[in-house]
Amino acid sequence: MLKLLATLGLSVSLCLGTAHAQPAPPDDQPQKPKPPDEKAGSNESLQNGGDNRPWAAGVAAAEQQKALQLFHDGNVQLNDGLFIKAAELYREALKHWQHPAIHYNLALALMNLDQPIEVYDSLQKSISFGAGPLEKDKFEHAKEYMLLIEKQIAVIEVSCDKVGAHVSVDGNEVFVGPGKYGPAKVRAGKHTFVAVKEGYTTRINAPYISSGSPFRIELKLYTAEELTRYHRKWETKTWVPWAVIGGGVLLGAVGGVLELSAKSSYNDFDKQIAACNMMSSNAGCAQNSPGIANARNSGDTKRTLGYVGYGMAGAAVLTGLSLAYINRKQPYQIRAEDLTEQGGNEAAVSFAPLVSPSMVGAMAQGHF
Repeated sequence: MLKLLATLGLSVSLCLGTAHAQPAPPDDQPQKPKPPDEKAGSNESLQNGGDNRPWAAGVAAAEQQKALQLFHDGNVQLNDGLFIKAAELYREALKHWQHPAIHYNLALALMNLDQPIEVYDSLQKSISFGAGPLEKDKFEHAKEYMLLIEKQIAVIEVSCDKVGAHVSVDGNEVFVGPGKYGPAKVRAGKHTFVAVKEGYTTRINAPYISSGSPFRIELKLYTAEELTRYHRKWETKTWVPWAVIGGGVLLGAVGGVLELSAKSSYNDFDKQIAACNMMSSNAGCAQNSPGIANARNSGDTKRTLGYVGYGMAGAAVLTGLSLAYINRKQPYQIRAEDLTEQGGNEAAVSFAPLVSPSMVGAMAQGHF
């Protein structure tokens, strides 16, 4: 027994429980056990035991004889290392008689062809009736082989609830949604799951799947709009650009008031000049006289300040508009996985017992 296990070797598997947390594998594929060097007996027989045996019930003697001949021919090919031909002969024999011993030897051939899923299925069928239909030790060998082979096999379940979505696994379409695929056996390793529907963003997942608990994944499809989010450069300071624009408008209003006041001062200046000219018809009035000059200087000052106010107002408004443009909402795309993790369509809740000297209960933790 120990020699047999040493010959087969051990396989390496990674633990992977859900579609959300997947540790990276050290290699692309798990280590494969060494194919057994077990040979088929040259005169192996197919245990009949009479028609009362379940593996022989309903199988005519002529069919049994055909199966036996093909079985012997397959054994010759197996012992000569011609595994493809041996597998063909065993499969042909099974068309005549679904005998567990034929399944067992087919498994031996397939192990050398590196087909673990088919090997596992054949081994299961070889022990389906117990040890009765097999020769001595083969029943135990089959169970040992299964323990090693199942480390190369993972089980998947894929679902999609979107009507009309085409779902494929490793490039092969498995159903059109809504629907479910599995439980199905696949080789442990990296696999690709794709869901496609017109008008929706294609969903692609390529996780590494190891043996152990079944790997379940639900492929949710979303439109581009559903996966679009918006952000600003300054999320918490959206008021700043509008405050700057408002300040500019206020400065413009002050400039307008100063402009009007400057016009009033110029009007006073003109009136003083006209009054002075009427009183002094011969010499006229000097514009630089203190009373008259003050009105003109006041107008000049107010007009200058008004222009400065207009300039500052224009600069403030342009600055505010520039800030508003920079801080505008900008779209970006998230992944469908991100939407699920944010709780957009699923709620993940975990419970843990809570025990203390003063109370007994449970603690719930999750996101919705």
